[in-house]
Parts: sequence; structure tokens; C-alpha cells
Amino acid sequence: MASRTSSANDNTFGAQQGESGFRTKLREIFNRYQEQWELRGLGHDQMEAIARDTGIDVHDIYDSILDGSENGKQYLSMMQQYGISIGQAGGVSSPLMRDIIRVCAHCSSKSYCDNALAIGHAVHEADKFCPNAPVFDNLAGI
Repeated sequence: MASRTSSANDNTFGAQQGESGFRTKLREIFNRYQEQWELRGLGHDQMEAIARDTGIDVHDIYDSILDGSENGKQYLSMMQQYGISIGQAGGVSSPLMRDIIRVCAHCSSKSYCDNALAIGHAVHEADKFCPNAPVFDNLAGI
């Protein structure tokens, strides 16, 4: 009987974790849509001002933020697997980081990258699919 209770408790715990994960994902989606809504409300002059302030091309802002996808963020996971910090690339607003982000946002190998990252082989296979691989190799001293 004790094992049934434990199993029931495990199932309840698993359901709570699933519900928590669902709520987290829903919150992320809501926040993304709210950001998009706010940015869409900005005029072209305001978007150009943001582009100037951040050093990011206005078209890249539209492409990477307003499209609503999570694509183009793999660079963070790649850097983590390489053992590279954003500071090593000159900081968040450095020209190098902007280039890394831009290249990743426009990469056509996202699904291959996601798979390699998921299994932990991204560093060893990056030269086959990642246009940022030479930069990451250099920063990691490979």
C-alpha cells in the first residue's frame, strides 16, 4: 500500500511540475506578445532611435524581435557550451556581440544547431553548421 501512495504522490508531483512548466511557457509567450505589441506601437522614427542607441540595424530589430520566434538565440547556448562568457566577447553591446547575434538570427541551420546543442555535441560539430564557429573557436582558444 505504501508503494501505491508513493506512486500517487509521484504522479501528483509530476502533474504539478507539468502545470508549472506550462505556466512558465505561457508566461514567456505572453511576455513576448506584449513586447511585440509595444514595439509595433512605436513609430519608424522611434525604432530608428532604438537602433541607433543599441547599434543594431533597424531591420535586424524587426527581424529578430517582432517575428515572435525564439530563433536566433542559440548563440547563448553555443557560448555556454564553448565555455565563453559575454564578457569575453566584449560585453553585451560590443560590436563583436552584435555580429554574433546578427549572424545567429539569420542562420539557416537552426534545427541542426538545436539538435547539436540538445545532445551536447555543438562544440565538436559547430564547424559543420555554425557560421559563428570560427569566432567561438577563437574566443575559446581552440
